Amino acid sequence: MTGLLIFLDIMFIAVFGFNLYWQSQIIVPAKYKSSCLILAAIFAVWILSGPINSWAYIIMAAAFLTVTLMQGTGGLGAKRLVTNGFFATLINYKSISHVTLIPVQVLHAKPQVISIFTTINRQNIQMTFNRSVDELKQELRQVIPQNIEIEVSQL
Repeated sequence: MTGLLIFLDIMFIAVFGFNLYWQSQIIVPAKYKSSCLILAAIFAVWILSGPINSWAYIIMAAAFLTVTLMQGTGGLGAKRLVTNGFFATLINYKSISHVTLIPVQVLHAKPQVISIFTTINRQNIQMTFNRSVDELKQELRQVIPQNIEIEVSQL
């Protein structure tokens, strides 16, 4: 059992390093995906409700919860789109076929833009940014290829 926990420790610490590197490359951060916070709280209660009898288990639990919290961060990276959510991935900008921006104005709040990135494989990635449409469109043009259409739509 200790061998499995040590393997999980190494795996989660490697994922932590991978996430830390790519999240440090984000130049335009998206809103934090709060579902990762809720999921981390549920996992924390479940993991910590059992007996804690080894350092390998403590390190595994801490690394897993840290990685779960980190998965809520995403945005536009210098080289790739860093998605957020529990199953976060990296998307090469060359594999994006279309971008849809939907401005959302809430009373007494900063402007927000819901962005939907459609990949060549017809996968849609939704992210929300605390920026105006014009600011986000300008920042997108700096990182995505010029042949990708950016559509601005309304709710």
